[in-house]
Amino acid sequence: MPAGPAVHPASAVSTVLHYAAPLTSGAPDEPWCIDALSRPPEVIFNFRMVPHETVVMDLRDSEVRPTLDTMGFEKVIAPTRVDQRALAGQSGPALDRYRRETIELLTSVTGAARVELFDATLRRQDATPSGAAPNQTPHLRVHVDQTPSSARARAVLRGGEERRYGRFQIVNVWRPLLEPVRNYPLALCDYRSLDVRADLVVTRLDFPDWLKDRESYSVKHSARHRWHYWRSLSPDEVLLFKCYDSASRSLALAAGAAGAGYGGAEPPGTPGAAADVAGLCPHTAFYDDNGPAEGHLRTSLEIRAVLFYD
Repeated sequence: MPAGPAVHPASAVSTVLHYAAPLTSGAPDEPWCIDALSRPPEVIFNFRMVPHETVVMDLRDSEVRPTLDTMGFEKVIAPTRVDQRALAGQSGPALDRYRRETIELLTSVTGAARVELFDATLRRQDATPSGAAPNQTPHLRVHVDQTPSSARARAVLRGGEERRYGRFQIVNVWRPLLEPVRNYPLALCDYRSLDVRADLVVTRLDFPDWLKDRESYSVKHSARHRWHYWRSLSPDEVLLFKCYDSASRSLALAAGAAGAGYGGAEPPGTPGAAADVAGLCPHTAFYDDNGPAEGHLRTSLEIRAVLFYD
């Protein structure tokens, strides 16, 4: 008897996520590179993007409660006091106020001893050109912003050598602006569903000097991956997700850096600790075929932060 159509819970969408793969079957995974310098404005990939139909669970009415340390991401209710139109217009004074507010939020949620921010990125997607100033569009590629090597470089760049820390993280703070996300929401992958050794590929970034990161992770497809999102995420809601955590034993082992805590200290979660924590969070925007396709679809602001712990 032929199989019937796949049935998914009402709290899920089936969509296409774009993973990475070698240019030819059987080709080695590394070194992969994204080159924005050789033939600007062209961006050259020495690997290919492959679409995979994927089920993404909607957590809006779910009893699942992700946290940074269990799944690598979480949602917090945190209305901003800053004028969102000014933020969408990339006003310098508004961004300064928002940065201070974000430091307060991260300190409160995580208990970090020190928070240093970098890379505020505004993304906007309209069905038709709006005439507004150009912004980056949602990123439709499964990826992780940092590798352990680039994360350590970021920590040093943000003053991490001034004192010794037992643990540091890089966390992305992602917020919609002006109205709820109508389409192109952010999908987040449960760290526990990853095979860190098999699924992540170090990817060199040959970008202009202003981009300080020189490595990120591309992600290969696996049917084991568990994806989640919140439909109609509002400006009062903020997504926090990890780009790196030095306390993750499984990530350290996979990267060949077990026991090499930042500053020479052995971080919590290294071999011998009782429990592990999520080390990072693959993520991507996606287009929801069941969502709106007209008008303004999404404005979002993301800021990455280095969090240091005593």
